[in-house]
Amino acid sequence: MSVSSRRRRAAFSGLALAILTFLNVAPAFAGPPFVTDDPVPTDYRNWEIYAGVQYENLTGGEDALGAPFLELNYGAMPNVQVSMSTGIGNFGTEFGIKTRFVQEAHGWPQISFYPSVAFPTAAGEHAVPFLPIWMQKSSGPWTVFGGGGVYFNRGPGERDYTLVGAALERTLTLQLTVGAELYHQSTDAIGGTDTTAANIGAIEQIGRYHAILFSAGRGLHGNDSFSGYASYEFALGPGAGGP
Repeated sequence: MSVSSRRRRAAFSGLALAILTFLNVAPAFAGPPFVTDDPVPTDYRNWEIYAGVQYENLTGGEDALGAPFLELNYGAMPNVQVSMSTGIGNFGTEFGIKTRFVQEAHGWPQISFYPSVAFPTAAGEHAVPFLPIWMQKSSGPWTVFGGGGVYFNRGPGERDYTLVGAALERTLTLQLTVGAELYHQSTDAIGGTDTTAANIGAIEQIGRYHAILFSAGRGLHGNDSFSGYASYEFALGPGAGGP
């Protein structure tokens, strides 16, 4: 099972060094449009709705297109987000609950636990739980976030695997944020190959309630694939939206 509704990857050496130093890990939208997630839950009683497409050109020339996909995030309680995402093809349906248990403060990042379960799209497949920890620290226009966790993948010929990632974003204007990420996923199959990949992306805020998100990148090791992501975000609820 490959990484689903989350996205793909890029970073030049200086960016990767800064990110990995922050996280103290070895080389491995906040959140969308990236694979790496952030710890920030949707505000209480607010909705974040993403609709878009994902594309991946796999090793050997095989194409995988998930179009459309839909992701719904709801602030069910202060510091608690309930999420659902669904698509077609191999991307499946996923449910999760993000809980922020450490608030960002001087010298401390904010930290969340975000367990989820991805359900199969075909008969004979199995659900895959994911148990990650995500953290984030901001300074002026810069934000760095990352973390990782374990997928429990117990099918025949398959194995549990890990995902770790880190991303750096910079706010250029009130409307535009750009960023890049680097992530590493261990193989999900016995005898398979680990994958390291990179991605660059941007978020363009359109008015108070709308935004366009996109990213593109490729595998750097293992699965030598090109991938792309594009989505439209609609925010609802008290205090929703950007500037």
